[in-house]
Amino acid sequence: MTRLKRCPECHSEMEVNENGIEYCNVCDYWTVEGTARLDSITMLA
Repeated sequence: MTRLKRCPECHSEMEVNENGIEYCNVCDYWTVEGTARLDSITMLA
């Protein structure tokens, strides 16, 4: 998976720190580089 260019919460530009954590300065959303957290998404079968 590629890194996120835009925050899925507020659509601001994402940044990456030296530890491989992608983060948003606007809403404090963060995830490990190359993944996306799905904690706010409910999947229905």
